[in-house]
Amino acid sequence: MDCELEETVKLLLKKAGDSNSFIRQDADAALGSMVHHCTPSRCLHALLAGGIKNCTAQHLADLVTKIGAARIVSGGKDIAGHLIPAICKLAQDASPEARFFGRQMLLFLSAEPKFNKVLDNNLATRELAAIKKIVNTVMTKGINNEPIDPRSARGRRPQMGNETQRGNETQRGSSLNREPVNKTNRWTQTVADKNHYIEQLSDLMGSKDFKVRIQGINQIVADSQNNPKVIISNIHLVFDAISARLTESNSKVNLHALMVLPEIICVLEENMAQVVNTLVPAIVDNHLNSKTNTIYCAAVRAIDALISNLDNTHLLQIFCNKAMFLNGKAKADLIDKVAAIVTNIGYRKPQMMKQRVLPLLWHLLGISTHSSSIHNLCNALYNEMGSELTECAMSQPLKIRQTLNKILSSLH
Repeated sequence: MDCELEETVKLLLKKAGDSNSFIRQDADAALGSMVHHCTPSRCLHALLAGGIKNCTAQHLADLVTKIGAARIVSGGKDIAGHLIPAICKLAQDASPEARFFGRQMLLFLSAEPKFNKVLDNNLATRELAAIKKIVNTVMTKGINNEPIDPRSARGRRPQMGNETQRGNETQRGSSLNREPVNKTNRWTQTVADKNHYIEQLSDLMGSKDFKVRIQGINQIVADSQNNPKVIISNIHLVFDAISARLTESNSKVNLHALMVLPEIICVLEENMAQVVNTLVPAIVDNHLNSKTNTIYCAAVRAIDALISNLDNTHLLQIFCNKAMFLNGKAKADLIDKVAAIVTNIGYRKPQMMKQRVLPLLWHLLGISTHSSSIHNLCNALYNEMGSELTECAMSQPLKIRQTLNKILSSLH
């Protein structure tokens, strides 16, 4: 798809301005899917080549979050040289929506120490003063307080009777995004108040507008990178909110939450041990059997990020429990993950293997013998336990002992 991206995006941007609201919505959804699934650099060039239009703003903001501030600021002319002028143009646009997302991107990038130098290198002298004034304003006062509802801003017809409610909700829900997130400003001081932070995050994550909920997810990503102590001090409440987004009915929100999880997990590392019993079921129960390949792959990446970034002993029990009762490819995937964990920690946690993994193995051998995942688990356990595995099996029914011996004979 990357090869045809530029022409496709030009057509989608044209359709995003169509008079038919259904066509506009479908075009917007296609652009959002592109941002989440295609190569970021290709997406960036395709969006910029299509022209800086009102409908480009939020997709560009999502892409900036995905690429990351550090990469953009250090990306040289190939990234910053094209992106910074476009963002600055949006930040001064006549449209309130475009201006909002332009300033949101400036705020996101301003946390990087080299940001001012990047502005100097990529803007004309006559533009610098105005842009630096805007940056200073959003860092000290937040993004302007005009309510932004992306649906109504793009001409989508709101439901009768809900206009005032939705406008108030969006203004209230967007307050977290309007505040600075870099480490030295007043927002960091404000979020020391746990209740205040969670209240505002809840407004975003509980909004009726799915795009505002996605903004809430992006805010957690930004906070985890720029001020992880805020997330860690509120970790249970934050991941309750993320788990709720993983289990809601909107697949766009599900996918976005899944895709940014590895980024959050890589920052929080061992702190994630506190929430695996909430997070893992939200991922595997809802998405590891998904028929949508992008959602399934994103779920696998999230699980792999947990395995890579925290002590696997924290994951073993929940993985074994889920592998015992799930069905389909999710069951096979989790059995393989358990086998990998056995290889990672079996030598230092032999008792844990016996207490947590062997009950799973006996259960699996009692119901099936043809799964390659079960063979992998038997092999991993035998490599760690040797003949002790067959000794432990002596307490099991004859059928299970015979099945285990047959599998081990075929493996060795």
